[in-house]
Amino acid sequence: MLRMMLSERQFLDLTLDEGRTLSRAFTAVAHDWRRTDLIYLSPVGSDAEFSAAVTQQGLQVATPDGVHRLNWDDVTELAERLAVE
Repeated sequence: MLRMMLSERQFLDLTLDEGRTLSRAFTAVAHDWRRTDLIYLSPVGSDAEFSAAVTQQGLQVATPDGVHRLNWDDVTELAERLAVE
């Protein structure tokens, strides 16, 4: 298991395969954001779901506290951290 931290209070527990899946999705949209409008994952290890709208500026992640915005540099960094060997 791994924990994807969006902020001090916003996180998602993922299996290694779920982390790799999100890593690949983040990498793909960072290279060409026009290919999709949404990234969604219902993780096994969390009660929460991951849902993010893809925009020209980055991702808008839906959280219980409202929208959490990630610019493309943030998305790329998160993709690298989730790419577990």
